[in-house]
Amino acid sequence: MNTAHVVKEMLWPTPVMFTQFAGSDIDQHNRTLEALVISGCQAQEGSMHELRLHELHANQSSSVEWLLRVIKEACAHYCGFASNEDMEVGLRGVVLKKFDHINTHTEARESDLGIAYWPSGDPSQIGQPINQNADGFHAPVFTLEDPSRHLSELRLPMEMRHSVDVCPRPGLLAIYPAHLPHNVHPYRGENPFVHIVAQVRLPWPKDYFRGNL
Repeated sequence: MNTAHVVKEMLWPTPVMFTQFAGSDIDQHNRTLEALVISGCQAQEGSMHELRLHELHANQSSSVEWLLRVIKEACAHYCGFASNEDMEVGLRGVVLKKFDHINTHTEARESDLGIAYWPSGDPSQIGQPINQNADGFHAPVFTLEDPSRHLSELRLPMEMRHSVDVCPRPGLLAIYPAHLPHNVHPYRGENPFVHIVAQVRLPWPKDYFRGNL
């Protein structure tokens, strides 16, 4: 009887890290961040659709400083770096109103890591599964796409989903490779929703590229 050695490996693993911040101090930071982004967008000549506030990181606010600090700490943990020094972090805020959405895109040209932070959303979702009740009414659904294929392509029975839907909630931080396609489904809620994006450039160790050639 012939025998065969079979090896089945997942060839396209893409780690994504979620961190939930909660507490009265986080609630205050979230209210401040929401107000900064909304007021900043209102001060611009924006359209009736998606409004963006660039260079949020330049705002002299203790809440912005807190967000920059926890992003750097989380990114160092995600990458396994001993230090978060010399990381370059840029922040921009996005205000989504009813029926607004963000098309599928990547941020590979601008950064090494993509970050999404939500000061807005349904507090009752804190502690629930990341994709729990992602209905688009309490918060616009944030979707991470499979980077190895197009969403419209056929999925075989044994294959995992082509995408993962994330239900934002206040204080939730997502970290993912900047090459990972992602989008925001049309928002169906009535209240303006604040979505904060961070673009991170990493201080690569000197021996990193030598070891990956």
